[in-house]
Amino acid sequence: MALNYERVLVAIDGSKGSDVALETAIDVTKRNEAHLDILRVLDLNSLEYGGAGIALDGEQIYRIEQENEAYLLKSREELIEKHGFKTDQINVHIRFGNPKIVITEEFQPEYNIDMIIVGSTGKSFLHRIVTGSVASHVTRAAKCDVLVARSTEENLK
Repeated sequence: MALNYERVLVAIDGSKGSDVALETAIDVTKRNEAHLDILRVLDLNSLEYGGAGIALDGEQIYRIEQENEAYLLKSREELIEKHGFKTDQINVHIRFGNPKIVITEEFQPEYNIDMIIVGSTGKSFLHRIVTGSVASHVTRAAKCDVLVARSTEENLK
């Protein structure tokens, strides 16, 4: 029996892996005539200057938030035009915090997401060893189906 998904969440971070996840989410959303939520989680701990321990001030955080919001809104409009989505079929969201916690413990239950799509890459190998990947955490902790969109050599170009 095939499942029909009503609310699809794709978490993006600007990496090639999240680009692949977004393309996959578009396909799943179309096939299921679902609603697509695109989420960008800004982790303030990773937004320090080059990891030098220099924290960002409020003005810098506000600028980063505004830039991300503008990018997400532009992306939403492009998806509506290119793929023929209805305007109420796609929403974009920005949250602050640890992406692992925000995705699985806050966003998914709040919006009754029944499918989460994440990219298989994003952080460096060393960062994944130290902190664990977001994709790995989401697949273990989510209370709904999770699809890990794998990058291939072809779609990384």
